[in-house]
Amino acid sequence: MANGVKSQFSDKTVSVNLPVDFFEVASGLSRDSLLVLLGYFQFMSEQERDSQLCEAFDLENYLPVDWTETQISFASALDELDRVGALFVFSSPETPERKYLLPGTEAGASLLQLLQEQPSLLTNLSLATALPTPAKPNVFRLYEENIGPLTAYSAELLRDAAQTYTEEWLEDAIKEAVHYNARNWKYIQAILRNWQEKGRKRSNEEDKRDLESFRKLYLDQKRELGT
Repeated sequence: MANGVKSQFSDKTVSVNLPVDFFEVASGLSRDSLLVLLGYFQFMSEQERDSQLCEAFDLENYLPVDWTETQISFASALDELDRVGALFVFSSPETPERKYLLPGTEAGASLLQLLQEQPSLLTNLSLATALPTPAKPNVFRLYEENIGPLTAYSAELLRDAAQTYTEEWLEDAIKEAVHYNARNWKYIQAILRNWQEKGRKRSNEEDKRDLESFRKLYLDQKRELGT
């Protein structure tokens, strides 16, 4: 490539439906919020049918962001977007942990008001469907393949852990949990804490004894809970 310049953009393009005043509204947004806002309109543009709102978790999972390797906060970005009216965030009183996103348009504002007055209308609205996600960080993929579905809660646990442990440690801890048939986050967390406290350069026999003790603790907890 000329002058050794590395390209940044893909040759592929995507059609995105943006409001005519998008750049005017988005001019004062932080980088993180702008990324989320652009991702929202792209997500909605790729829907096979017109949709009135989408789940925040579906958008977060769709964005091509390595959450374990970045300081970007999806929740903080949503707070800013909601505060300036670029996106509206609605949570049903029945399921407050699930957040829904509406466009910061007159139609979106009217729909938000209706939902606030009659939350039951949510079941009658056209909800955007989850789209195939871009390649996920290895640890996310490894978790889904070996531990269980990647929910908003488990993804947050992995992101928090990534602030303390390296990706290599997270991957190896998941593999150790699978090896000892203890597919549980608490077990994985115990392995990570042990490595942090005692170091990883230990004999195989010491590691084996520790892992066996974690496994026994995990099985004891399961029996106590009757699961």
